[in-house]
Amino acid sequence: MKENFPQTENNQKSILENLEDQIKLAKILESVYDQRPKLEDFEGIMAGTKFEKEYSPSAIVADNAYVEKRRKDIDEVNSSMGRENLDHKEIGFQLSEIMQAMIVDRMNKHWFKDCRAIMTSDYDDLKVGIDAVLKHEKGGYLGAAFDFTVTNQDKKIYEKLAREWEYNIKEGRVPTVKYFEDPDTKEKSKLLVPKFIIGASKKDVEDLARAYLTGNEEVLENHPLKYVLLLQIEEQLQTILDYYETNDREEFSFAKKQYEKIQTLLRGMKRDIHADENMDVDLYEYSKNNVALDMMRRFRIMRERGGLPIEEK
Repeated sequence: MKENFPQTENNQKSILENLEDQIKLAKILESVYDQRPKLEDFEGIMAGTKFEKEYSPSAIVADNAYVEKRRKDIDEVNSSMGRENLDHKEIGFQLSEIMQAMIVDRMNKHWFKDCRAIMTSDYDDLKVGIDAVLKHEKGGYLGAAFDFTVTNQDKKIYEKLAREWEYNIKEGRVPTVKYFEDPDTKEKSKLLVPKFIIGASKKDVEDLARAYLTGNEEVLENHPLKYVLLLQIEEQLQTILDYYETNDREEFSFAKKQYEKIQTLLRGMKRDIHADENMDVDLYEYSKNNVALDMMRRFRIMRERGGLPIEEK
């Protein structure tokens, strides 16, 4: 349904309504898509370790089969949805994919000092829910799960936060990216990496996409999403560390140390970008209107109340 497609300001049509724009943007971001690890390239790695069998030819075949099945299941769910819901689903998926590539590209063009980013394999995307890994030259890694909010509803963000909390945080478990290739050394291995949800709005994605298409480096370099995504990570990080501080159990010690490393890196990253010095927008107002960040703050309040439900807006 055409009216469901997002519109940019000044009555510009969404990039999703212009196939030519989509092709141009995909070409610009081609190198980002190309860097996704291919499972076959990992065959035989970690030989002589307890993980050797995980990268045998049969294991690689099984993981590729998992990807194919998950993709098929997703397609079947989509095809069973009503036309209106499917349009929203398709929009969300396409803009989420575009957002991932743009943010990874900006990270590799010095959005954050001393950081590199790489998109994950299809397997880790679908199995672990981590879309990209950010590497800091000081040795820290963090995993990013990008989410595009099709509407102003925050249910999707809440569900992702709650799922991560139940499956990993409460168990003291740190997610594992199985097919990781270091962006600098090109070494292939598995990687334990703390995971964070990063959310953006329709307007964020459209702003960045239009800036790519018009070559507007000022918008690309100084868009407030750069700073707000750090606030989103910070909010989730503090919620997690508060939980581990008040539940000082031995089985949480390893996970706690991994998240504390991220906290140290994050503080430095925020100092380095000096976002408020370069932006034409009011960062406070922008942050206040960010649906994902608001939900993360509300989720933290819920955790402070011992998991009691928070009031709906």
